[in-house]
Amino acid sequence: MSLSEQEQRALREIEQSLLADDPKFGSSVAGDHVFGASGTPGITLRGVAIAVVGLVMLIGGVALAQQSLWFIALSVVGFLVMFGAGVWMLRGGGGNPGGIGRKRGPKRGGGGSGSPTSRMEDNFRRRFEER
Repeated sequence: MSLSEQEQRALREIEQSLLADDPKFGSSVAGDHVFGASGTPGITLRGVAIAVVGLVMLIGGVALAQQSLWFIALSVVGFLVMFGAGVWMLRGGGGNPGGIGRKRGPKRGGGGSGSPTSRMEDNFRRRFEER
């Protein structure tokens, strides 16, 4: 289902206001992040491969657990490998390129009556005043 022109326009305005508020954040999320490209945070081919190896170890350990109890250790190690790969991918390959957790500077003053945020707040207030 596609968005109407009004919704697309509202999304563009929100995006522009976010880029104006924090250009460093905007530059980190803007652009094309290609699956498997080096240096891009998020899901990478290496991370997916490590997670798949962990999954194979986990399933193999569970399937062979009746043969020997040592295979249970294999499944636990497989889970830890999968979990580690997921955390590694979520953290962007070990770095913090997006500046997550960083303190933000002071907010911009007031935001005029034409800003998308204030318009949304006005619409919200109007809806409850009508009731």
